[in-house]
Amino acid sequence: MCSPVSRPDALLRGSSRCLAVTATGARHRIADGFRFLRHGWPVAVLLALAGCSTPPRVYQQLGSAAELSLHPTSDSEKPFLYRAPDFDPSRYRSVLLDPVVIYGNYDAEFAGVSAEDRRIIADYMDEQFSHVLAKSHSLISAPGPDALRVHVTLTGIEKSTPVLSTLSHVTPSGVAVNGIKSILGVHGTAFGAVTYAIEISNAATDRLLMAYIANESADALDVTASLGYLDAARAGVRRGARDLRATLAPQADRSQD
Repeated sequence: MCSPVSRPDALLRGSSRCLAVTATGARHRIADGFRFLRHGWPVAVLLALAGCSTPPRVYQQLGSAAELSLHPTSDSEKPFLYRAPDFDPSRYRSVLLDPVVIYGNYDAEFAGVSAEDRRIIADYMDEQFSHVLAKSHSLISAPGPDALRVHVTLTGIEKSTPVLSTLSHVTPSGVAVNGIKSILGVHGTAFGAVTYAIEISNAATDRLLMAYIANESADALDVTASLGYLDAARAGVRRGARDLRATLAPQADRSQD
């Protein structure tokens, strides 16, 4: 659920996350957006809240569907989360990472997304998740006593609307609205997203230790993610890979990310 923003100065602090723009005209548009934040923030908040996306469902053919359905959360980016009470990620040094599976049941969310684009994102997930997890764990090809098995299922893709999403990031009102969306942690205007399920089990025993469904996109102020119709989904994959690593290795060196 989106939370209300109570002070306009909080919006100004969050706007510092905006991507640096070197062109003079673009800098002026962003400055105009900040002035809009000072004086028009109530309207911008309403516009940002209007763009909040519906949380993903529990996909019925997931192996962890029963556990997930009993553990909803209030986090719109991770609306279902199951964790075994005794799961201690620090006990596991290795990861057996299964190839990403593209979900094919009737409740998949790939409306208007071709089979080729689904495969492009699935391959990108394979690449990014293995690249990021290799920074904190040994990636193995067979089960071991101190290993986790990580199963990733791509369940949905929402494409960006390239021209509209780019324009919404360079006009004053667009900068204002997306600045608020960045603070609230919701998707940028006309940005796409990726939805996937993570299932983590003991590689030796197959016991489910953790599972969650995630809905990720680019930061709402990331204008570079507005150029291609799959760019925001790719950015969501990168964020999701870093989030998984942070879950499995909370003490890992974040400077590597």
